[in-house]
Amino acid sequence: MNQTNLAKRMGATRGHVSQLLNGSRNMTLRTLADSCSALGKRPRLTFDAVTSGDSAQDFPGTAPEQQETNTMTVFIESIAIRRFRALSDLRLDGFGKVNLITGKNNAGKSTLLEAIRVLTTGGSLRTLYEILNDREELNADRDSEHVYSARDVAPICNLFHGFPELGAVGQGFSISATGDIPAQIRKIAVSMDWFARRADPDRKTYSYEPVQADLFDDEESFPALVLEMSARSRVVPMQRLNRRAYPIRPDPDAPQTPCVYLDPFSSRSTRELGPLWDAIALTEVEQEVVKALQVISDDIQAISVIGSDERGRGPRTAIAKSSRYAHRVPLRSLGDGVNRLFGIVLSLCNARDGVLLVDEIENGLHYSVQSDIWRAIFRLATDLNVQVFATSHSWDCVRAFQEAASESPLDGVLVRLSQLSDRVAATVFKEKDLEIVTRDHIEVR
Repeated sequence: MNQTNLAKRMGATRGHVSQLLNGSRNMTLRTLADSCSALGKRPRLTFDAVTSGDSAQDFPGTAPEQQETNTMTVFIESIAIRRFRALSDLRLDGFGKVNLITGKNNAGKSTLLEAIRVLTTGGSLRTLYEILNDREELNADRDSEHVYSARDVAPICNLFHGFPELGAVGQGFSISATGDIPAQIRKIAVSMDWFARRADPDRKTYSYEPVQADLFDDEESFPALVLEMSARSRVVPMQRLNRRAYPIRPDPDAPQTPCVYLDPFSSRSTRELGPLWDAIALTEVEQEVVKALQVISDDIQAISVIGSDERGRGPRTAIAKSSRYAHRVPLRSLGDGVNRLFGIVLSLCNARDGVLLVDEIENGLHYSVQSDIWRAIFRLATDLNVQVFATSHSWDCVRAFQEAASESPLDGVLVRLSQLSDRVAATVFKEKDLEIVTRDHIEVR
C-alpha cells in the first residue's frame, strides 16, 4: 500500500502520513491504532520490566531531566478586564498553554485578544493605535490640529465601554493578569481626562496639568489618555495619537513579553510579514515553517522572502521551492490556505517565550488539515515556549483542537464567551470537558 492510499484510509493528508513514517511526528497510541485499522491490522503492545542495568538514556521519553525541560511557562493564567470596549466586567481563570476562544458574533472574542495584547505589550501606545486603526476607528478623525470639545466622541472614546463623550468624568479601563507575566506589566489602567500645558521658562521644560473639561473656553485645554502601569504614569495628548503612534518607553526593569498578533483575514502583505521572516531566517526554526506548510502541500521544500522595502527596489515577495516545479514560485500562487498557515507559523516562531494571538484561526484552512495544523501549533508552542490564544466560529476547528489537545502533554483550554443582557460571561472547558463536548456534539461556538 502506498502513502496516498494509506492517507485516504486514515482520513489524513499524505504529508501527515509521510511525517509519521519518517519519524518527524510523534506516534501516539491513538495514531498507532488508526494506522493499524487503516492497514486492516490489530495492534498488540507488550511491556517489559526495567532492570537495574537499564540506563535513563534507554528511555529518553521518561528521563527526569527531559520532563523538567518540558515544563512550559503559562504567562497568563487568569485575566480581569473592566470597562474595556465591549467588556464591562470580565474575569477568566484557568487559561492553558494553548487556548481556543469561541462565541457568537459580537460576544467579545476579538476584544479579549485586544486586552491581552494591550497588557503584554506593556501599555504600548502603538498597540492602542493599531487596534483603533485596524478597526478603521481613526479614519473619521485624521486632523491632528482638530480642536475638541467636551461633547465630541473622538477615536480614543472607542477604547472605553459605552463609547463615552470626551467630557465624561471618570472614564477608564483596567486590565490585570496573574501568571508568569513579568510583575511590572501585570496591570494597566487607562483613563481619559483634560489637560493644559504649563511651561516653566526657567527650566525650559513643560508639564501637563489636569483641568476641568468645561474650562476649555478660557484656556487651551485638550483631551488626553493617562496610562498607568507599575507606579509610572504618562499623559498622551489626543493629537499625538492622531498624528503618529509612539510606543511608551518602558523602564529598563520592566521588560515586555513578546506578543505577535495575526488578523482574521491574513491581510498582512508580504511586506508586513517580511520582518517576521527576517527574524527567523537562517535559524533553527526556519525549517519548522517549511515542515508546517507541508501539512497542506507536502511538495514544499524551502521558503524564502526576497525583495526590499527600499524605494525603487522590487517589493518583498515570499517564494517557495516545490518538487512539482523546476523553478521557484510565489508562495501566494499556492493558495490561501498555504499563505494563511505561513502567517500563523511565522508569527508563532516570532513569539518565542511570549504570546501569540490569532483572530479567526480557521480562515482559509480546509477542515481536513485543521487537526494536523493544531498538532503543529501544540508542538511548536512546546518547543518555543509560546502561549497561544486563538478565536474561532467553526465546529471543525473545535473538533480538531480537541483531537490535538488530547495527544499533547500541554493543556488545551476552550473558552466560550456568551453575551448576556448587560455583560459578557465566560465558560471554561478543560480537556476532559472538551472530549465530552465533541463526543456529544454540545454547542460551544
